[in-house]
Amino acid sequence: MVALGDNIRKARKNMGLTQEELASVIGVTSQAVSRWESGAGMPDISMLIPLARALQTSIDKLLGYEQEDTNESAYIELKKTFEKIEKDYSDPIDAAKAKLEMLEKEIEITPGDFIYLTSYVEKAAALTRLLYDTKAQEAWPEVKKKAIRYGTQVLRFCSDTEWIERTHYALAFVYMADKDFVSSREHVMCLPSVDSNRLMESVMAQLTYAESGIDDMNKVTLFNLQKFARAVNKEVLYAAETLTWNQRPDETLDIALWGIELIKLFQEKQELIPYCRGFLRDIYKTIIVADLQKNDKEAAKLHWAELKAGMQEHYDYYRKVLSSDEEQAKFTPRQIERMRTYTEEYMADKQNAILQIIKKFFGDEAYNLLTN
Repeated sequence: MVALGDNIRKARKNMGLTQEELASVIGVTSQAVSRWESGAGMPDISMLIPLARALQTSIDKLLGYEQEDTNESAYIELKKTFEKIEKDYSDPIDAAKAKLEMLEKEIEITPGDFIYLTSYVEKAAALTRLLYDTKAQEAWPEVKKKAIRYGTQVLRFCSDTEWIERTHYALAFVYMADKDFVSSREHVMCLPSVDSNRLMESVMAQLTYAESGIDDMNKVTLFNLQKFARAVNKEVLYAAETLTWNQRPDETLDIALWGIELIKLFQEKQELIPYCRGFLRDIYKTIIVADLQKNDKEAAKLHWAELKAGMQEHYDYYRKVLSSDEEQAKFTPRQIERMRTYTEEYMADKQNAILQIIKKFFGDEAYNLLTN
């Protein structure tokens, strides 16, 4: 009873509400709220949903059942399932559809699971990058409808910032693909921005220094740099991919080769290597496509060799981290699990997926050029 009261009080103060204001929102007296918070009384079970909504939190959190560790474990397991599907399906569109079907089945079993709901919206957003294919086009109307429904559910009822932001981000792409630019922009505007240059991360590092000292500040600074590296890499990749799709190879190479130089610079600080992993592979993929669009076979061969060498460097570094408790402490559990799955077989699968894309769009000659 006391734990519930403490949680109500903390959530109310986080919302900036007085006891009177909270009472007014949920239709009780301020004395009732006071009794709950002091532990002298307990809200009726029918009040838990209105309380959770008014305080923008979950019933589990009000009752003291923290879900963060469970959520993290569930997400890690979900990522493993995605990787297995990618291995089972050589065609990226078939893999995308299989992921969506798997998520839909899980949502039917646990309809309120925000991880599955958000992941469905994200995989729907990923499908928008494959709409050049008729199979993806045929699946899109139904996928889009479900993505919007599931995304709306997350935004209405989830209290976890990560899943809310990920849902807004993915829905922006879903609406964009459907040329509903007004709705897309609405979701974009709900996302945090670097425009003000007053970032939570920068202040948090200094707050940590003031509160706990310089050693703890260094840890926070490292985590911040990992996030910044990922954000910069994503901006470069998306621009390069869009230029490639629009048959503008010179511009693609201009930004993508610069992006690779940035990745090399980031990776000089080894703790940033895991945050360049997929970007290194995908940026090189756009470079090779641009090379082939220009019919520059020697450049394509060179960049393919660089891609494989870069992936091998990642593999070697991850083995080093996984062999040391001290090194593992520099990363989140999610990143450590991603390192464990970065096996030689995983590298071969990812490289083969790129080769299949090259073969599909440029034919056997280009495929043989890179494999021989």
